[in-house]
Amino acid sequence: MSLRTVFGLLFSAVLLSLALPLSASGLPTTSPGENAAKISGIPGQFDQDLHPVRFVEIDGRNIQPREVLWLEPGRYELRVLIETRRGFMPAAAPPGIRRNWERAGPAARREATTIEVEVEAGKTYQIRARYNREERRGIPYSTVLWRVED
Repeated sequence: MSLRTVFGLLFSAVLLSLALPLSASGLPTTSPGENAAKISGIPGQFDQDLHPVRFVEIDGRNIQPREVLWLEPGRYELRVLIETRRGFMPAAAPPGIRRNWERAGPAARREATTIEVEVEAGKTYQIRARYNREERRGIPYSTVLWRVED
């Protein structure tokens, strides 16, 4: 067996092992439709200090970052990355809070980027990150349910 064949088999095995957990993950995501709830993190309302978000976890399970989710009815804990004008939190903290973000412990950072929601089929849930201009000591962002639409 040639070295090229061995590497080809190894590469195929790695790709297969990565694909299997995604297809058999059992996440509550579903196809768009009247039996699903739409969860949206865009667009932001910067004039209201509401920033867009990307969803990165459902009930503690990592997902590919995305701006819109379709979920089966139920209760979920969602974790987000907060979009600021300079990138996404926590990877890129906005000016003025980098020190606070870095000083905050993992629990405080998780609390700022996590929201628990109960969703119903046929509704759209608008989730955003609210910037609190008065917060000087801690993380000035919180993840909020901004609007529910029928």
